Amino acid sequence: MAAVLGLIGRQDPMSVVAWVAIVFVSILVHELGHALTARKMGAAVEIELNGVGGLTRWSVSASEFGPGRRALVAAAGSAVGFVFGGLVWLVASQFGPYTGMTRFVIEYLIFINVFWGLINWVPIRPLDGGHLVQALLEKFAPQRAEMIARVVFTVTAALALAWAISTRRIFIAVLAGWMLLSELNTGQPRRSPTPIPDLSYESIDDPGERGESIDVDPDDPDDPDD
Repeated sequence: MAAVLGLIGRQDPMSVVAWVAIVFVSILVHELGHALTARKMGAAVEIELNGVGGLTRWSVSASEFGPGRRALVAAAGSAVGFVFGGLVWLVASQFGPYTGMTRFVIEYLIFINVFWGLINWVPIRPLDGGHLVQALLEKFAPQRAEMIARVVFTVTAALALAWAISTRRIFIAVLAGWMLLSELNTGQPRRSPTPIPDLSYESIDDPGERGESIDVDPDDPDDPDD
């Protein structure tokens, strides 16, 4: 998926290879943020990188991992990405200016870790922001958490879909539409014909009880609106 997005607007094979490497490193850093935070809290963790993003599995007893801790794990991926992007900027600013491929790598390491991190904090299930909101609702409004979450995620997914369509970001529009359909089908007796795949961190509190969120590749960062 990263290679496909990297081909958009790029003719140089080396820039595509560099783009894929940058995405790989950035997703790994993001997933390490989830994994190391969960591990610090006593969970067993496992990271899987795939063609669309990354997945961190973590498991621990539900009684030991309340909503506050789940919120921290959800937020940690993007937070670590922000730190990493900031460090790249800080080091690069001490030795620049740069040109050519070096500039390309530095700029996109910063862009992906900061911009994609912000995208992942958008309160849409199953992004990290959705897990963060869900955990906070369970902590402060446990009786109404799912009802409030469903309304919030339906509205944010619809807004994301409208924005993606208006700015012609087809990839994001497809994902946002997928998420919106998933929310509209929540609680319905029939299952969505195209369920959202597991692409980011996953918590397993009890056998058969799972939580998921995704890391996605947004539309081509060369797009001026990015």
